[in-house]
Amino acid sequence: MLAAALRRVRESRERGQAIAEFALAAIPLFMLLLAILQFGFIYNAQVGLTNAVRDAARYGSSLTANTDASALTAATNSFSFLTGSLDKYVAPYNAGLLVSGSGASEVCYTQHTDGNAGQSPVWVDVSAQYRHPLLVPLVGALIDVFDGASDGSFSITASTELRVDNPSAPAPLLSVTTCNP
Repeated sequence: MLAAALRRVRESRERGQAIAEFALAAIPLFMLLLAILQFGFIYNAQVGLTNAVRDAARYGSSLTANTDASALTAATNSFSFLTGSLDKYVAPYNAGLLVSGSGASEVCYTQHTDGNAGQSPVWVDVSAQYRHPLLVPLVGALIDVFDGASDGSFSITASTELRVDNPSAPAPLLSVTTCNP
């Protein structure tokens, strides 16, 4: 009878120990699960931003940009196309988190000299920078410092460059690099 009572006490202590061990192991596993979830959101936004930039570059390469005025119009239209398509590709999208300005989010048309005599093709360069919000609170606070700013978001960028399909005449006459915005 005494042996049975001691066995019951020992079993109840082991059951309590298992709960404590589970609590200690569950915290890092839960944090790892949340980190995977947050990085999944960031990766999804990066892929969406890349797709939106590529679509805007394809659109911009189909526009005529053989003078400074037509390049500015094409840059404005391509940038509008980019900002309109980001809502489809990036989730969650907030237009206020798109970083604007020189080198951040812009569409530029530049004329390059080619190795062939008389060839001066125009290229469209589309780039975008977006501050994706960190959606998982615990892990977001840890990830927030990796991009250099503690603003509750993670900065992602994408850029691409394509040759513009200008009509054969007149020859491109861009005098400067034309960007928008």
